[in-house]
Amino acid sequence: MKKLLLLISAAAIALAGCASKPESEWPEWFDVQAEPETYFYGFGEGVSRDSNLAARQARLNAQAQLAESFAIYVESEARQAGQVDLGDPATSGTFISAVQARVQETVTSIEADKAERIRLPDGSTRVFVRMRMPRNQGARTGREILDEFEERMRETRKDG
Repeated sequence: MKKLLLLISAAAIALAGCASKPESEWPEWFDVQAEPETYFYGFGEGVSRDSNLAARQARLNAQAQLAESFAIYVESEARQAGQVDLGDPATSGTFISAVQARVQETVTSIEADKAERIRLPDGSTRVFVRMRMPRNQGARTGREILDEFEERMRETRKDG
């Protein structure tokens, strides 16, 4: 009887230990720190009672994050190359507008490479999305953006 009681107690403790482990809040792949630097990443999350709306929110959030990291890269490349005088407000404004428009256009065409839907206890859906763009594609597009901007500035100087 004592052995049976010990066995039941041990099983109860083991089960309680398993039950108290919180499930990860995010999917394992939802972590930019764990990803190789060969890509630009965008991670997004959406929650809604409408699973399609949750998916749309997650995708838009991922696109926004991807666009931000790509735009920062392009601006950084321009600064390092000394191609753009970002100290001049007119030049800076024109450059940033051109970058944002082209970055948005580029990011809109990127598809999610990972997505996960989770049904929450309240009946709503939580969606996680990861989008990624190869850095070499980003570098080519960034170079095109800088070349286009340089051409615009030359045209402006000719007209002025």
